[in-house]
Amino acid sequence: MMKRILAIDIGNTAATVGFYEGGRLLDFGSIYYNDIPKYAIKCLKSGKNSHLDVVISSVFPKITCFIECKLQNKNGLSVWVLGRDIPVKIRHNYNDFNGLGCDRKVNVYGAMQMYRLPILVIDYGTAITFDYIDSKGVFQGGMIIPGPETAYRALSQRAALLPKGIAMPKKQKSFLGRNARECMESGILEGYGAMTDELIQRFRKRYGKNLRVLATGGFAEVIRPYTKHIDTIDPKHSIKSILALFREHLKKSS
Repeated sequence: MMKRILAIDIGNTAATVGFYEGGRLLDFGSIYYNDIPKYAIKCLKSGKNSHLDVVISSVFPKITCFIECKLQNKNGLSVWVLGRDIPVKIRHNYNDFNGLGCDRKVNVYGAMQMYRLPILVIDYGTAITFDYIDSKGVFQGGMIIPGPETAYRALSQRAALLPKGIAMPKKQKSFLGRNARECMESGILEGYGAMTDELIQRFRKRYGKNLRVLATGGFAEVIRPYTKHIDTIDPKHSIKSILALFREHLKKSS
């Protein structure tokens, strides 16, 4: 019987899902919080296998509770929450490991399993996190920076003369903006690209030129043209990491 798994990554402002059957990723994408239970039921009813494991990584306890309440007592469906039902164990030198977000723990775990070390994991979300894992597989710490959309929204809301309610840019019209909107777009894209490259250079100066750099999160593909020093971009890294953790848990439990 092929195992069917729905991996859910719940962030502060968005959720990402990955539906696996027999180890193959059949569906991947962003989803509204309220639509997650309906999507889980849809996945449960698809295919011949009548069982679905829902595995959740979350930094938003209220949404986690909402999903569990909606899915509880559903025949053929099991819900697992990482960090509660399944421990996320990584070697680390982090002083406040219990306070470290589950999203960061999951990304670090996945990077340790799937990539050559040392590695720097950059996750572009509501916040940008830079997490460094050394050559011995020890998570040493990182950085938290306001994410591009967070900065873009704040600038639009707090500056009286700047345009309001405009969408986050996917690309810039030109390096030099010719109006306020173009200036904001170029500033976010070029600014975060330059910041990313400079921080990568600083990490490599401190921890070695062989430091590999992995970028993930919703903004990773957008920022790609504006950076030079990212080695790998994988928007699915968090979902893959959730699957890896669940498989390891099943292996140890069998």
